[in-house]
Amino acid sequence: MFIADSHNHLHFHAFCNDLADVIARAHSSGVDRMLLVGIDPLDSKRALELSSSNDGFYVSIGIHPQQSEEFNSADVLNLYELALSTKAVAIGETGFDLFRSPETVDKQKEMFESHIELARKLSLPLVIHDREAHEMTLSVLDRTEAWSLGGVFHCFSGDARMASYILDHGFFISIPGVVTYKNAPVLKEVVRVCPLHTLLVETDAPFLAPVPFRGKRNEPALITNTIEEIAKIKGCASEEIAQITSDNFQRLFLSNKSQSVY
Repeated sequence: MFIADSHNHLHFHAFCNDLADVIARAHSSGVDRMLLVGIDPLDSKRALELSSSNDGFYVSIGIHPQQSEEFNSADVLNLYELALSTKAVAIGETGFDLFRSPETVDKQKEMFESHIELARKLSLPLVIHDREAHEMTLSVLDRTEAWSLGGVFHCFSGDARMASYILDHGFFISIPGVVTYKNAPVLKEVVRVCPLHTLLVETDAPFLAPVPFRGKRNEPALITNTIEEIAKIKGCASEEIAQITSDNFQRLFLSNKSQSVY
C-alpha cells in the first residue's frame, strides 16, 4: 500500500530530535510521497532543504494567513525564486484564518490575492487554508478566477454543500485526522458524499493527530488511521483509499500541468 500525505510540516522544530525515526516510520507505514507546506519564507526554504535530500518529498511555498502581521504582498511575490525549485509543486498555504487572527482580515485578503498572482505566474496549484472564513475564501477565488489554477482545500472544515461547490470548480478536498473524531459528523458526511477521485488525505503533522493518538504529536505514519476511517465511511478497503488518494496527489501536484478533479 502506497500513501501520499498531502499536507504536513515535517520540517518544523517539533521533529528536530527524531526526524530520521519519523521518516523511517512513515516509510514503514507505506507513505512514499508527501507535501511539506511552508508558512513563511524561511520556513519554506527549510522545507525545500529537507525535500532535496529525500525522494518523494515535495514542497508548497507560501506565507500562512496567521503570519500576515509580519509580512506583506511584496514578501509573497519575493517567494518566486524559491518556487522555481523542481521540488516546489504548489503555492500556499494561503487564504484566511478568522479563528486566530480576525484582526488582520484585510491584510490576509491582500496576501491571498498575491499568492494567487504568484501561482498564476508559475502555473502552480494553490493550497488553501480556510478557517471560519468559508464565504470570504470562496468569494476571493470567484472574483480572481483562481479556480483555473487548480488546488486543494487543506484540512477541509466546510459542509457537503460547500464541498460540492468546490468540486464543481475543479479543486480537491483534503481530509485530516479530524475525521476520526466522534465530534466530526459534518466531515464524515462530506467524506460519504464526495467521490474518491476528488479527495486527498493529510496529517497536517505535527497537528491534529487521529484517534487513538488525539492530543499527541502527529506524524505521517499515523495517516493510516485516517485512511482506515475513510474506508469505513466509504465501505471499501483501505488499500483502495490509499491508491486513489495517492493517484489524486499525483494528478494535482506532480503532473506537468495542474489538473482539476475532473
